[in-house]
Amino acid sequence: MRVVHKDLKHGKIKLAVETLDDLWHLQHIISPGEIVVSSTWRRNREDGDKLRPERLEKRRVTLSIRVESVEFHPHANRLRLLGPIVEGPDTGKHHSFSCEPGSTLAIVKDWRPDHLERIREAVRASRRPRVLIVALDDSSAEMALVRQYGLDMLGTISHSRAGKRYSVEREADEKKFFHRLAEAMNDLVSRENVRVAIVAGPGFTKDAFVSILREKDPELARRVRCDDVSSGGRAGLYEIVRRGMVERVSQEDRFSYETSLVEKLMTEIARDGPVTYGLKEVGRATSMGAVEKLLVADELLRSDRAGLEVTLEGVRRTRGDVVVVSTEHDAGKQLVSIGGIAALLRFKIK
Repeated sequence: MRVVHKDLKHGKIKLAVETLDDLWHLQHIISPGEIVVSSTWRRNREDGDKLRPERLEKRRVTLSIRVESVEFHPHANRLRLLGPIVEGPDTGKHHSFSCEPGSTLAIVKDWRPDHLERIREAVRASRRPRVLIVALDDSSAEMALVRQYGLDMLGTISHSRAGKRYSVEREADEKKFFHRLAEAMNDLVSRENVRVAIVAGPGFTKDAFVSILREKDPELARRVRCDDVSSGGRAGLYEIVRRGMVERVSQEDRFSYETSLVEKLMTEIARDGPVTYGLKEVGRATSMGAVEKLLVADELLRSDRAGLEVTLEGVRRTRGDVVVVSTEHDAGKQLVSIGGIAALLRFKIK
């Protein structure tokens, strides 16, 4: 994301959308009742007495709408904003903005500190390496992109293996498998601007693949980091994240960061460490200045922002960190299962 213009005196920030992650951030920034301004296509409206008027041509216009609904569609790479037009042609009629990477829009609202911090986070994220992860074993390669809302599953490349008696055919099949995987990875590197790829799995298949890459495709090989995990498939992808491999190649990666914090929280709960969870208990810890990191699920923040505002401000006032955890991945769902809000504490309270 890129900030094109900022005028907090009038509550207006203009943003350029660069990635799918930016759309996810905007989903949490824009709320019903706020004004969004963008350039869009709309058909001319002409009065006439034709029973079946000819199809009208679209023209480029700038409109302001008062948002009524916000819909994030990650697999379509779109954020849809719907509401009545408050400034521009056809005032009062409903219109929808379909935002995607490359879009520019201005948001007019009462900017809260967590909204501004989310924009800063999105701007920082645009400078981080995009990470592709591949869980590879002798039967398949499962691929995913690490996005800030979780893993974007990209699909599986299967490996059909010949029997033990046919070593020549088996070797040929393996080369075809590796070739298809390298083609898919190169396509993603180009299309998604991937700078780092982690290839991990059990056994020696991953090592054989990387060895062939170094010989046949040194440019792709330079982007690849190889490591061990206990299984392939989707379980292997999540193991790559859990073991901090993504964090090692991109220390500030949001998804890995959130996962590690929730795992630390669960570990401390199990050992009765300096943590607390639940709205009432976290509020009490906040009033005592004990909160070092506040973890709050994004869906709880969306549904009860007013009820959480006192706690959020209290944590910031006592120099604690507020971390909004995405419920698009397993760590966020874990947090929801214990109430959607928890805190890592500076000291244990009774």
